[in-house]
Amino acid sequence: MPVMDGIEATRQVKATFPNIKVIVLTSFSDQDYVLPALRAGAIGYQLKDIEPSELVKTIHAAYRGEKQLHPTATNTLLSHLTSDEESSEAEAGISALSNREKEVLYQITCGKTNKQISAELFITEKTVKTHVSSILSKLHVNDRTQAAIFAIKNKLFE
Repeated sequence: MPVMDGIEATRQVKATFPNIKVIVLTSFSDQDYVLPALRAGAIGYQLKDIEPSELVKTIHAAYRGEKQLHPTATNTLLSHLTSDEESSEAEAGISALSNREKEVLYQITCGKTNKQISAELFITEKTVKTHVSSILSKLHVNDRTQAAIFAIKNKLFE
């Protein structure tokens, strides 16, 4: 981009219009681009080799508020999570979770909404939100998608 890169553009768009859903369409799949784009607020990250039907799915997912990542970008994130330093942080995060937080995290990995989780666990939606906040903090992740990836990568529910 001539004036700024996509990450800075995403950051500025989200700062000005926080409700806008940003999907990054790029040729870069390494962690130097994927992680900063997601941290800047992108809800989707797709490579330019994506099939048109998958791009449509990404747009629909973004409209619903769901993150959608290209498989290569997902692999990049998972590889990033496998470093030794992060492995010990992961163990600390997992051990810090209460049993109820683990139950909520399991429901998140199943793709359930706060409302569905509250019905499943017989707790209020506000309590679910409190647990989700605590989970994100303890696992040092920014959102539910990262929490789910963290749980799956660390084989928390196998």
